[in-house]
Amino acid sequence: MLSEYAVEPAAIGTDWNTFRYLIEKFGADKGRLISRFPNKWEKKVIQAAKDAGLSEVKLASVVERLHGAKHKVVSFNRTYDHETSWVDNAIREHGHRPFRAIVCGEGAVTCAEALAPDDCFDENAFFNAPISRDVARTSDDIADALLLIALVAGEIDIVDPYFDLRPAKGNYTGPLTSLLGKLAAATPTPKVIKVHFRSHDSRPPPNILAQNAPALINGILPQGYSLELYEWTEVPGGEDLHDRFFLTDVGGLMVGAGLAAAGPGETATFTLLDNTHAQQLRSRFSANSTVYTRVGSAVRVDANGNVELF
Repeated sequence: MLSEYAVEPAAIGTDWNTFRYLIEKFGADKGRLISRFPNKWEKKVIQAAKDAGLSEVKLASVVERLHGAKHKVVSFNRTYDHETSWVDNAIREHGHRPFRAIVCGEGAVTCAEALAPDDCFDENAFFNAPISRDVARTSDDIADALLLIALVAGEIDIVDPYFDLRPAKGNYTGPLTSLLGKLAAATPTPKVIKVHFRSHDSRPPPNILAQNAPALINGILPQGYSLELYEWTEVPGGEDLHDRFFLTDVGGLMVGAGLAAAGPGETATFTLLDNTHAQQLRSRFSANSTVYTRVGSAVRVDANGNVELF
């Protein structure tokens, strides 16, 4: 659903019109993310703009737009050697773990995936980024569709009204197991996964869920990870709690048929959400929500089977 691009700071920062055009082409909701490569990528862009002699007004706008681009420029745990050029670093990393494309100065990189800024238009095969597609409802296919946004996210909220750890209620643990395994292999930083589901008479109360959860998720959570389970009810006359989402602090997706695995013969439509909309949806499941009402205590389980009601 998302693609990582290496963008040379000098290629985007030295011309105001190029910067203004390119920065708007990226974001989780656009299907494209700029790799924070190196870690001080934004500072490199600003320095390139200064070196190019951009006016104070335009330079201030560059700084402002970069400050508001937290969902556009993200870290992918790339290695960068400051003793060599950006281009050399990009080529080396592309060989180890390919970018979707490398955006750089004309002729700076001699590989098929190199794009000059003028080549960055939607019709270009290496820049085209569909924001929706059908995903086979297998554990690995669902996990693969979510992996990139989960990898760069600091906060993750899974919203599925029917989510249930009990095997008889659907295979929700399969995709979760696959996703967390891929995440742990790709990043050293553990994550907290928050799951939000709809209240129902058939669900066990929080204290029983807390007793049963460690056995139900045994082996799912990598070391350092934790799972938080939240039960919600609809406000009378308010919003229906029906739609399924995978929401993060950098963007989100709507998942048509839900996040349970059902087999390769079925698909679910995954659609990227506008980032502002994604954050609005996340707020519905916050402590101060006025859209839904939290039921009872939430349950937190860690990789060692420790349980907490809160």
